[in-house]
Amino acid sequence: MAIREFLGARQVFTAEEFAARFPGSQTDRNLLSRAVANGAVDKVRRGTYVSKTGRFAGLTADPFDVALAVVPDAVFCHTSALRLLGAEHNLTRLVQFYTAAGINTFTYDGISYRPYRSQGRRLVTQDILTPTGHGYRLTNKEQTLVDCMTNVAAAGGPDNLLHALASLTRLDAGWAASLAANAAHSVRARLGWTLEVERDRWRVPGETLATLAGSLGAGPYYFWSASAPRDRHWVKRWKLYLPHPQQEMASWLTN
Repeated sequence: MAIREFLGARQVFTAEEFAARFPGSQTDRNLLSRAVANGAVDKVRRGTYVSKTGRFAGLTADPFDVALAVVPDAVFCHTSALRLLGAEHNLTRLVQFYTAAGINTFTYDGISYRPYRSQGRRLVTQDILTPTGHGYRLTNKEQTLVDCMTNVAAAGGPDNLLHALASLTRLDAGWAASLAANAAHSVRARLGWTLEVERDRWRVPGETLATLAGSLGAGPYYFWSASAPRDRHWVKRWKLYLPHPQQEMASWLTN
């Protein structure tokens, strides 16, 4: 049966892809509905499906493939970008992506899919091909670093973020600083502190650090929380309060 062959060949698919394969066939649409009803196919949300048939029986769909099926323009960011860059620290059941589509957070198979509106921002992205042959678009290392410094909560908090960044190599510090040129002072303070800690491994020019330090206002700034209990470990050059002693947080980056 043609529909069985289709479901055995495509793990994640859309209603449009199904209709293109079986144009104008009400019988096949009925069979798809029946497959959803009997558990042979999962309905992720309207128009997106996951096959549980044949070689896909009992297999979990790649969450990045699910996200792309729902949101074709997805650009993976924050912890999802770190994961694709090989820098994941804590395992999460969260997929984050930028999109121009007006879509809300949704959940499938225990994974939360969280969109961020790109709102016309010109993101610096890269395409990667995984060992399994899957291709994805994500924010590049420098954009990911700045985005995570902008929204530390979306990066899983200071501990997760800094441990993950320890796995990043060959980062262009000057490029990262230029991407943060119009960001809030607090973002540049966090970025400056991080680049200074990693200055040897990432080969951060002294001029880049000086430019970032000179661009700050009066401060103070906070790496994590300005609300009680506030960050309280002071770093004078960056006018920045850290949530933990500087030596401890620096060790997360360098170990």
